[in-house]
Amino acid sequence: MNADVLTTKVTDGIALITLGSPKRIYFDAEMGDALTEALEGFAGDASVRVVVVTGGAPGYFNRHFHIPALIEIAESLRASGRQWPENATYNGGFFDKAMALCESMPKPVIAAISGTALAGAFEFALACDLRIAEDGEYLIGLPEAELGLLPGAGGTQRLPRTIGMPAALMHILMGKALSPREAERKGWCTKPSAAKPSIAPWRSHGACRRIRRNRLLTSSVSSATPPRRRWQRDWHSKEISS
Repeated sequence: MNADVLTTKVTDGIALITLGSPKRIYFDAEMGDALTEALEGFAGDASVRVVVVTGGAPGYFNRHFHIPALIEIAESLRASGRQWPENATYNGGFFDKAMALCESMPKPVIAAISGTALAGAFEFALACDLRIAEDGEYLIGLPEAELGLLPGAGGTQRLPRTIGMPAALMHILMGKALSPREAERKGWCTKPSAAKPSIAPWRSHGACRRIRRNRLLTSSVSSATPPRRRWQRDWHSKEISS
């Protein structure tokens, strides 16, 4: 695996996936394939109880899709003259597979937002179960509207599920990115960590340690129920009954 694209490490049952490096901090097919492979491996690894995804470049969780790759895809589609009817089946690409794994694996996935997370980077974070943002001078959000676009990797579905439709629609249509503390107040992420900005604290973060010890999250799940939905349901049932 190219260390500039993605690295992994497991410590005390907590798997850390680091996206990119100072040399390369954007989503493309190579990173998508490596991320999917890593998530698939950790999903089936009984020794891993929590998966943490963070950024590998100072000041960034990740940047966005690699623009030349997007242009190449668009040009190939234009040249083919391909058109889709409204009822066509959608076949997701590398990014969709990785996000689907985050949502379906039978253990929690945490986005440790270590810096700027805009557009596709924030959409990926929304696919994770939890988002913990480092404090700092950077932005989080979906700014596509300022470019005359709409979020195209699930942000229009996942943000409303996270904070409700009215609040999500206001952000999606205005495209105003927020600071970590503003994002925490809006419910996008948990309270920013007081730890100094570096990747290391995420491996020993209190939330990771507590989740790792929770036997409920690694119990067997029904094949008919999406695993993430199942452990969330069991957790809320436990809270209500207590």
